[in-house]
Amino acid sequence: MHHTPPSEHSDLVTSSLPWSPKNNRRVTFNAYGGPEVISVVTEPAVASPGKGMARVRVMASSLVFTDMLIRRNLYPMLKTLPGETLGYDVVGHVEALGPETTGPAPGTLVATLTQVGGAQDWVNLPAASLVPLPGHLDPIKVEPLILSYMTAYQGLFREAGVSAGAHILVIAATGAVGLAALDLARALGLRATGVASSRRKALVEQMGADFIAYDAPDFSRRIDLAAAQQGGFAVILDGASHEPLPAHLRRLARGGHYVGFGLTALLRRAGADAKGLRLIFGRLRLGMKVLRILATRLRNPNVHFYDIAGRRKAHPDWFREDLTTLATLLADGRIAPHISGVFPPERAAEAHRLIEDGSVVGRLVLDLRGSGVLP
Repeated sequence: MHHTPPSEHSDLVTSSLPWSPKNNRRVTFNAYGGPEVISVVTEPAVASPGKGMARVRVMASSLVFTDMLIRRNLYPMLKTLPGETLGYDVVGHVEALGPETTGPAPGTLVATLTQVGGAQDWVNLPAASLVPLPGHLDPIKVEPLILSYMTAYQGLFREAGVSAGAHILVIAATGAVGLAALDLARALGLRATGVASSRRKALVEQMGADFIAYDAPDFSRRIDLAAAQQGGFAVILDGASHEPLPAHLRRLARGGHYVGFGLTALLRRAGADAKGLRLIFGRLRLGMKVLRILATRLRNPNVHFYDIAGRRKAHPDWFREDLTTLATLLADGRIAPHISGVFPPERAAEAHRLIEDGSVVGRLVLDLRGSGVLP
């Protein structure tokens, strides 16, 4: 594996010093449920990394809709248990490599997808999973690239193979992935139409996209009209699942692609305070929706359901290459993640409440740059 020289932040790491006791804060949940089940546990130091592993001092991790689903036991792609550490991704500095381990050199800024376990001060991770990044980048700004921007980028370019100049439709356009898609469209020469609530019109248009309000009484007809005016959309990136799949397929240009990824509307109906039969039926509706998309894909290979963890497992080289591309776009100032809040671990429950309220525009980020060292 390529070795990256230590970053300018190498003073943050202690790889050349004996490992000493430290506090390790981690954000966990003590039961399935609402934000009130979240707690911050302070524990002794993370163990030294074993063979093939690297110890990472975490600088930033996720505060996203998926974290909320994991906490409520609603995430269809992963089974978790109370007591596990939240945190779908990690940005941090390598502190040490395990014995006989090749990986990014100590001091290197790295990022990776974890699904769980990222929201803590230190974590041991497979060295091969870490993607080296330019050391001057702000970890807070890097963090949205791992899940939100990766989902948008791979949905558009890996799943749909979109070309410059194409017109895309982004549904849930002011969510984390939606704004990432609009930002990437602006940076990479795509035309975009964003569907969001009427109060987000100015933001969508500031991103250079046309706007359609989903809370207008005739919003479906407006989308149909926009599709007809230009011969259909090259890609529909759908993070909400408000409408039936056939309605979207009619809006595609010849050879166009539909990419579903979030199913936010269905997940919200399945979640919130759902219990018992309501929770069971909510999960069944979600499962049926995914199955319908997958069944349609058997007949139409231009229909996709994007699962970031599954895609990385199948193509780890794509994940590494695409995250490097996104980091380069960030370093060059061509993209600018819309971060509406930065929270320390002690305020993670507050951030989760905002996520559940549906009031977050763009992204929230968990800030772990504060010291976890014992006084």
